[in-house]
Amino acid sequence: MDENERDLEKRFPGVRFYNPSLTEVQKDVEIGAGTRVGSFTLIHEGARIGENCTIGSHCNICRSRIGNHVSIQTACHITRGTVIEDGVFVGPGVITLNDSFAPGEALRAPTIKAGAKIGGGAVLMPGITVGRKAVVGSGAVVTKDIPDEETVAGNPARILLKKNLHDAS
Repeated sequence: MDENERDLEKRFPGVRFYNPSLTEVQKDVEIGAGTRVGSFTLIHEGARIGENCTIGSHCNICRSRIGNHVSIQTACHITRGTVIEDGVFVGPGVITLNDSFAPGEALRAPTIKAGAKIGGGAVLMPGITVGRKAVVGSGAVVTKDIPDEETVAGNPARILLKKNLHDAS
């Protein structure tokens, strides 16, 4: 057991690091019990990760807030300020952005509401909100808010299915 592995075990009891010598967790980070973290992942100072989460390999988790029972697959970038509520699935290669590149504009990260599913390779632009139980298709570029329980896909993302589409009237 190397020094980094001992340090991580001491700082985060009940958290499993698949390859602690290839994982970096900076200071002032909270990770809930039952969470699993993959190899080559960097968790930045100030990140808050809930219980029973999965953080895949090759992820970059900036100062963000991640709820309980969240699955973040391999090679995701979760930018500073992102809020991910409970029970969210984030597919591989998802990128969240917080900077619109406008000079002097404040950073505005995405918010992903409870139960949402984000397909692999999707890009979430600054300041957008993905609604509760919404679905974002693989490779979508989300430039506007997505209402609760709606499904979007494409570049830019467009609504494919509206909530309650099959409800009897």
